[in-house]
Amino acid sequence: MNARSSVVFHPGEANTLPLPLGRFLPPLPEGSVASWLREFHEPPGWVIDPLNATPALALEAARAGYRVVVASNNPVLSFLLETLASAPRKEDFLAALAALGAARRGEERLELHLRALYQTTCATCGGVTQAQAFLWRRGEPTPYARLYRCEHCQEQAERPLAEDDLERLKRIGNINLHRARALSRVADPEDEHYDGVREALSAYLDRPLYVLSTLINRQEGLALSPETRRWLQALLISACDAASALWPHGVGRTRPRQLGMPAQFRENNLWLAMEEAIAVWSAQPGAVPLVHWPELPPPGGISLFTGRARGLIPLPEQINPLVILTTFPRPNQAFWTLSAMWSGWLWGREAALPLRALLERKRFDWAWYANAMVSPFIALAKALPSGTPLIGLIPEATAGFLASIFTAAETSGWNLQGLALREDEEMAQALWYTGQIPHRSSTGEPSQETAFSEGMRETLAGRAEPAPYLPVYAGGLCNLLQRGEVPTNLTAGELVTRIQALAGRVFASRTFIFRFEGSSQEEERSLWWLTDPPADLEEPLADRVEREVIRSLQREPGISRRALEEHLCRLFPGLLTPPADLITAVLESYASELPGSPGHWQLLPQEAPARRRADLEEVRHLLLELGSRMGFTASGELPLVWTPATFGQVYFFYPMASSLVSRFVLGNPPGPVRQCVMVFPGGRARLLSFKLRRDPRLANLLKGWHLLKFRHLRHLAERPDLTPEVWENLLDADPPFFEEAEQMRLL
Repeated sequence: MNARSSVVFHPGEANTLPLPLGRFLPPLPEGSVASWLREFHEPPGWVIDPLNATPALALEAARAGYRVVVASNNPVLSFLLETLASAPRKEDFLAALAALGAARRGEERLELHLRALYQTTCATCGGVTQAQAFLWRRGEPTPYARLYRCEHCQEQAERPLAEDDLERLKRIGNINLHRARALSRVADPEDEHYDGVREALSAYLDRPLYVLSTLINRQEGLALSPETRRWLQALLISACDAASALWPHGVGRTRPRQLGMPAQFRENNLWLAMEEAIAVWSAQPGAVPLVHWPELPPPGGISLFTGRARGLIPLPEQINPLVILTTFPRPNQAFWTLSAMWSGWLWGREAALPLRALLERKRFDWAWYANAMVSPFIALAKALPSGTPLIGLIPEATAGFLASIFTAAETSGWNLQGLALREDEEMAQALWYTGQIPHRSSTGEPSQETAFSEGMRETLAGRAEPAPYLPVYAGGLCNLLQRGEVPTNLTAGELVTRIQALAGRVFASRTFIFRFEGSSQEEERSLWWLTDPPADLEEPLADRVEREVIRSLQREPGISRRALEEHLCRLFPGLLTPPADLITAVLESYASELPGSPGHWQLLPQEAPARRRADLEEVRHLLLELGSRMGFTASGELPLVWTPATFGQVYFFYPMASSLVSRFVLGNPPGPVRQCVMVFPGGRARLLSFKLRRDPRLANLLKGWHLLKFRHLRHLAERPDLTPEVWENLLDADPPFFEEAEQMRLL
């Protein structure tokens, strides 16, 4: 097994714990952090997160008992981590919001004043209620509709805008004063970043900006305890997010990366947004001790350094041994720019300084990102003893994203151990160790293309089935770097550009691979396979996973999904990591969840080995009896053969209890495929359909085969009028797949 296949994917579970600003944060499977850390040290070992892309990482590591040091250069993310670590209660936020709502604006309470801006009239009962949001089209001067749930008749509706809704838009007065104040809190007119702030401010409509400005001004004037002010600022951060125009209505990007307005978007009711945010901010299961660097945390605690990772160097002697574990964030102009503005609005211009340079940048390409990652990589590599592990969790993985991270590590003295990838979730997990900068070849492009091509070929051969672009690309990238076949004397940004061009040439050459589907503009959405696959390939990965899921269910009835996935990921590491949707398809075909124990699976009664052996014996008996009844000579095992007495069509039957059709389809059938019949349980139909969708090579070879369900064979056996002609007409009368059956019913 090669090095890049030795890294085991740590799956974790779907994270059910919501996070504030979650749509901007990299998704992190719950449990994967603690699982990775246990590979190296038991708690209370030391962990460093040099990027703080999401507070979920440090919180999980601390709750697992580790001592965690976090470097955070984003004031908003630092605030998130500090606040969530304290696990504030719902009551804390309610009291803070009540204090803000009770503040006066002229003769009325602030809450009543702001709520009045979002009032609307129910189209059904005529009652006055709160709009949840107003709907806008980009470039139009007024909203076109409102969303509300009537407080009186409970109607939940989207209705066209009413006349009084337009009148309420005029109540905010001179918005230019509020825009000027919002600008001045981040930059002066003479500041080089002033134009960037002004452009970013265009992501805010007039009414939301007025409400935000009013809320922030009023909270500053309140006499509050530091804790209460923190809770209030937490809700204001949620309001800042809810106030932007980056909330698509209908079709649109739910995880925005750019500041462009969607074609249709929501203008949210900001008071309701703060009320709803309380549940998210107060969802933490318990407090985690948090101190500020250079104070060191207790076991199960966090030390937060508000600055770049290089500011941690040199590390104190007691922080050893340690693990570097971080989540890499996708470049996000929207979040980074908004973070700079929000920091200035809530904490003043000085707080926004670490991010103000980002206000001018409109495009964050992979070369820029690779160069940006070099700084924390190289600072840690130089300061840490040889052999220190760096674990990189890479959600939302793409080819360019992987290349930028790997080239940054490559040029900074980190040696790549390997990569595990779950392509259906776009989640990659990589492992490096400190050491000398790997030997880098200067032999030129031919050897680089050879190394990249060999890695791609090995990946496809190891999977033994067509694969998406990302794992094939990753196989080439890893082989290129691990062999040191990369150009010398290049920066990380130059290297990632060179590698992307190299990959483009190799994929476009089609010398040893071909693409199954997609246009020339959709290479990264296509499936790839070898033009001349080796003769000694293993079973396709999907079949190997199916076999092992069945064994696990037989070996451990009631096994948890988490335990099953961990077992499968260890058995199939690296770029063989089984996709989650494949595991789901196999489980749903063979098993069901235990009643009262969600997430734990047991074989269906009909899938018990003894039951399936009896089914296969029955099927064999029926085929022998039917063949004899219609004048065929029936013989053999796999295949069981019907031979006509004088003339007619020979049939070859392959009874099976699984969906492991590749062993027969990928071989040489003993006759034309129109004479071959796969006989299988109806409960396997959806799984087989799923496997054929992910393996078009198999689907193409299976075309023309007859797919006969056990139940249909039994129905045919009950017909007294069965003749070879009737058999031939009815053989395909029960469509093998659910989708086809649905279509036939509709027709």
